[in-house]
Amino acid sequence: MSLNFKFAGAVILAPAAGVTDSLTRQIAKDHGADITVGELVSSEGLVRNHHKTRKLLAFEEGERPIGLQIFGADPVNMAKAAVYVESLGPDFIDLNFGCPAKKVVGKNGGSLLLLNLPLIEAIIGEVVRAVSLPVTIKYRSGWDERNIVAVEVAQIAENCGASAVCLHPRTRAQGFSGLADWSLITKVKQAIKIPVIGSGDIDSPIKAKQMFETTGCDAIMVGRASFANPWIFNRIKHYLSSGEILSEPDADRRISLAIQHLQMSIKHYGHPRGVYNMRHKLAWYLHGLPGAAKIRTELMTLIEENKIVDLLSHYRKFLDSTKDVSRENNKALA
Repeated sequence: MSLNFKFAGAVILAPAAGVTDSLTRQIAKDHGADITVGELVSSEGLVRNHHKTRKLLAFEEGERPIGLQIFGADPVNMAKAAVYVESLGPDFIDLNFGCPAKKVVGKNGGSLLLLNLPLIEAIIGEVVRAVSLPVTIKYRSGWDERNIVAVEVAQIAENCGASAVCLHPRTRAQGFSGLADWSLITKVKQAIKIPVIGSGDIDSPIKAKQMFETTGCDAIMVGRASFANPWIFNRIKHYLSSGEILSEPDADRRISLAIQHLQMSIKHYGHPRGVYNMRHKLAWYLHGLPGAAKIRTELMTLIEENKIVDLLSHYRKFLDSTKDVSRENNKALA
């Protein structure tokens, strides 16, 4: 089935376990993401009616178009899980054949399946036959450099009735090291007729444009570069449409959104879980700011919302004061 929403030229939020929950997806949409994808969810957990697993699939209407992603190695259970996911009403279902995490690979899922193409074929085929929603796949280029299967997997997906593929052109052995081999995205695009999403190393508007132009991909997916940096979606889209590069968000905007995200998290998850879920994200919001290391260390010890907000607010005032001093010094030197 074809994707029933605007796909060509889309800038998509990539799925990431423990990161792209409903709140993060809402923020990404507010800042320009065209499409969102939920964090990967175990098909086995869904089939066994595991409450916590099913809760991971919750989403709000404002996150649409949204795909919900599942992983697993049993074709029958993947199909059963997909039927349940379809009942929740997402816009499409995504199958993960790329996750390099040990806890996923250890369950015979994610990128381990790249060593077993007949099983990938069986899984995609079972899922496509079981649901009426579009089915997409996200995968890596292979298990290691001796086993590059980027084109083969894409052709299998197309032949099985998948609606689109997303390639992150690194092997499982690479993890997130080295450079993504964008030439493999080009090869996949030339080998199949269904849409191809490019992923990997898109950390700026310029890189986004380069991927579109050098690979011919239909859409791009942004992952790590968007973590606590949702502004990247609007910045990419603005550059693609106008050729103008918008400035990076300043410290005030970053800290303001960090506080907003924290408050959303506490309201959504309750206390203290909402604080625990935000600790690593708060650290990301502050990355690269002057004196941030000390603030991040303090944040890891705080549990009360008001104390965290006070710390971030005082830090923001400190940064504003140092900026004012810098301006005065520049005027004196002029």
